[in-house]
Amino acid sequence: MDWLVAYDVSREEVRNKVARLLSNYGYRVQLSVFFVRGLSQREAERLLNELKKLVNPKTDRVFMYPVKGIDFFKGYPVEPTAFVVL
Repeated sequence: MDWLVAYDVSREEVRNKVARLLSNYGYRVQLSVFFVRGLSQREAERLLNELKKLVNPKTDRVFMYPVKGIDFFKGYPVEPTAFVVL
């Protein structure tokens, strides 16, 4: 399944760690939003648990939204083969 992950993290150090972690799973679409393709449920849960270890639930927010296909968009499309997730 594909996911849209958005975050609002108050501390710059933690925000950078969150961005580095998410860049291992997908690609940045906005400053604090990443698009992650093809995660199984187990992989998505693992990512969420890794994010929970980084953020402070009192001051920070992380949202993971499942994406079931993109029917329309504005801007330039990204072909599935145009990026590699390592």
